[in-house]
Amino acid sequence: MNAIAAGLIWSVLWIGYIFVVLKWYPWELLHDYPEDIKETATLPEPTDKQKRQAKLSCGIICLVIFGSLLAFGLTRFAAAQTSFFAVLIYVFIIGMMWNAIDLLVMDWLLVCSITPKIVVIEGTEGCKGYKDYMFHFKGFLIGCVYTAIMAIIFSGITYGILRFFIWN
Repeated sequence: MNAIAAGLIWSVLWIGYIFVVLKWYPWELLHDYPEDIKETATLPEPTDKQKRQAKLSCGIICLVIFGSLLAFGLTRFAAAQTSFFAVLIYVFIIGMMWNAIDLLVMDWLLVCSITPKIVVIEGTEGCKGYKDYMFHFKGFLIGCVYTAIMAIIFSGITYGILRFFIWN
């Protein structure tokens, strides 16, 4: 599968994760919102049981998401040996696809333009932070750095598995 198709699939997985968290564990994403929203939010304090459920659910979903990233690389390069750099570029493109879709679709279109009820944290209706395009652009730039770091790590894991277990 090419990197663009894999990036689109990976983005759909991340979007699913975000909607699950927004629906059932919104306090887990509050740190990703602008300051006025964080300060105005009236979310009830989660119980210990809710916190455990959130960690378990989010952990399982993240295993699926990052497991799929590993699977994309392994299936793409299993047939023939390639360089670490080729694997790195492939994984980086997948990650940047999600970063760009997160900015353009999730942040600018959904949060800033449409602002459906599901993205509005309890008690923050009408906050100006929902229309703060620059806040999300800065998050995108930070995401570029995290994507590069993630790509190096997952490319290393993928390349190591390919080299020592598959290409032998």
